[in-house]
Amino acid sequence: MKKYNRPHFYGAEIFSAFVFLCSLSAAFMYTLCRDEVFATTCIMTAVSFGIYMLFYVLRNKRAFALLAFIACLLVSITLFSAFMQISPISAVDFLFKASEVYDGFMAAAFISIFSFIIGFSTAYFNVYLPRPAFLLLPAFIPLLLAAKTAGGLPAGYVIFTAVGYALVVLGVSRPEYPSEISYTDDKKSRFERLGALGIFGAVIALAIFAVPRSTETPLGEYLDTVFKRESAIYGAGNLSNFTNASGVNHGANEPSDNILFYVNADYPVLLSRWNFDNYNDNGSWTAHSDYTTGWSGWRNYKENLDADYLSTRLYNAAQDGLLSDYAQLLSELPHSKDEHSSKVMQIYVVDGSNTRVVIHPNMTVDASIRRYDGDIYRTLMDEMFTESNFGSDAVYFLKYYDNTPNSELIELFENVDMEELLSEAAFEGVITETEKNAFLNERSRAEEYHEKTLEERPISSEIIQLANEITEGLTSDYEKAIAIERWFGEAGFVYDLDFVPDETSAEYFLFKSRRGICTDFATASALLLRAADIPTRYTEGFLIKEENKNEYGAYAVKSANAHAFAMCYIEGYGWLEIDGTKYAVNAEDIEENNLLPLVLLITAILLGVCAFIFRRQLSEAIFAVSVKFGSDKRNIRAIYLRTRKLACKIADKEPKSATSAEVAKIISNSLNLEKQAQEIASCADELFYNNTISPHADRLYSDYREIVRMKKKMRK
Repeated sequence: MKKYNRPHFYGAEIFSAFVFLCSLSAAFMYTLCRDEVFATTCIMTAVSFGIYMLFYVLRNKRAFALLAFIACLLVSITLFSAFMQISPISAVDFLFKASEVYDGFMAAAFISIFSFIIGFSTAYFNVYLPRPAFLLLPAFIPLLLAAKTAGGLPAGYVIFTAVGYALVVLGVSRPEYPSEISYTDDKKSRFERLGALGIFGAVIALAIFAVPRSTETPLGEYLDTVFKRESAIYGAGNLSNFTNASGVNHGANEPSDNILFYVNADYPVLLSRWNFDNYNDNGSWTAHSDYTTGWSGWRNYKENLDADYLSTRLYNAAQDGLLSDYAQLLSELPHSKDEHSSKVMQIYVVDGSNTRVVIHPNMTVDASIRRYDGDIYRTLMDEMFTESNFGSDAVYFLKYYDNTPNSELIELFENVDMEELLSEAAFEGVITETEKNAFLNERSRAEEYHEKTLEERPISSEIIQLANEITEGLTSDYEKAIAIERWFGEAGFVYDLDFVPDETSAEYFLFKSRRGICTDFATASALLLRAADIPTRYTEGFLIKEENKNEYGAYAVKSANAHAFAMCYIEGYGWLEIDGTKYAVNAEDIEENNLLPLVLLITAILLGVCAFIFRRQLSEAIFAVSVKFGSDKRNIRAIYLRTRKLACKIADKEPKSATSAEVAKIISNSLNLEKQAQEIASCADELFYNNTISPHADRLYSDYREIVRMKKKMRK
């Protein structure tokens, strides 16, 4: 009788597998952990080889191997997730910065998951289903990482990997055929090969297209960006004098952590450095010549622009019977500020800069510089500078109003004639003529500035339409400004230092990429505000963060704190900071949030591979459960059909053409289990022909399991 012609695999050289896993571990760790390559290579080799040996020992016990696979998979994923939660850096930074970043927790995470992948895949294709070509699959992973980071593996590592691959191919387990059969074609193994090829091909394709390309290394289109570093907002290494143009985002920004100055303040604020007026075609901003001249008598003028103090005096006047035409509206104003109140900030320059630029918060009303006796000038657009450099490592003091927008006063000036109200207040002695002129002059200068900047550079129709959509239904400039600021968060914009834009225009950022850095957000904010008919300027300075506070209570401001934002004029308040960046989603947060889907994807792929490899064991397990809950008739039929299928595999016969007598004969002759075969066949005959249940039906599943065990034992 012709036997089933499936070959069986035995052996596999353990030493060759060890060399192969060692070479792969070395390639992985050179790519990921170059600073600790020797120690991490030893650890990964030990872990991956331990996993290999586990499956090697279980090579003849597929059910236990399946359980071991599931256990190792769960442990690897658990360790991977746990270590990534502990690590202070992101997985993408660790993977694709070409060993510039090393973190022990992240190294442990990837050792746990990659050791499982290469240990199991090497055991499977070296022992369980020897396919030398597929042994290259685990080697593709470090090669892929090396290509993505453009770091490249040294020739020695490539040769070592090639030698390891050659040895493991020579040492794969060999097929053996029972002497009584003539081997023709192993169809089942062929299907397994095709299935494995499809699954692993899909995984490789997914990796190639889904894994982000590094922007940290010189690769193709990134060459100019990485080496030129044209983004001035992050390229500034010190507190230099005024620049001719604003920074433009060319991508791949690398903020520096060098400390520029310290700030003593009650809490973090935005600081202005310089301002720009005209937007250019290349995405940068330049200053308008009409607004670069400063004057020294700005202190008295700025001191009178205290909107909160104005609100209180107008309210008190209405309560005293003055300003009768506006008494009802004025009675709704807040009235907590009975006099001017200001805060003081100290700035200590520590980077050695010798400059004329005075960094300051919004609404600064006074400034003094230690060991400097010259004048401090201020432009109409709020830049502050000295007539000569005030020396390196300067210390200066700034007094400023820290007013929050007074929505009631803003609404009041929206609904009345501001000039008429202030003139009446000055006439009745509520405010001085100087104070009235300060507010009216600030408004007229803002309106003149708005007209002039629009003449220089009209806003595109696309941006105007977008601004109208964002501010639809809003009446006050304040509401419109806040709506534009928050829109960047509502529209899903992403703050991403590494993103390399195809264009530097505001239109590209607003309508295509929606991804960039603070300069992009500030530019877009300024243009949208101007499109909404609100006077606006573009400002570059620094964003102080709570995390910058040191043990002495001072804020250490670094180059990385350089920031761009917009300043718009709001009647009843003054110049308001609009920072759309703060509402954007951080790209690193997206990467962290995407870790769970990534882990789930990896898990799904590995479980799919597991289900494919161990499909027979899974099928048997599911069948065993179904027998427990099935009816007697259903169980007799199912057990007979499975027994018939096993018998026909042994005899290389078509199952549908086999009778119950032939099935019993094949099992009896091949496996020497005549009693079990006869019981299953006779029960099936009684059910199929007489529709009755044999008294032996309760032990049919035990008969079937004995047939399965004997078939495995005899390798039929």
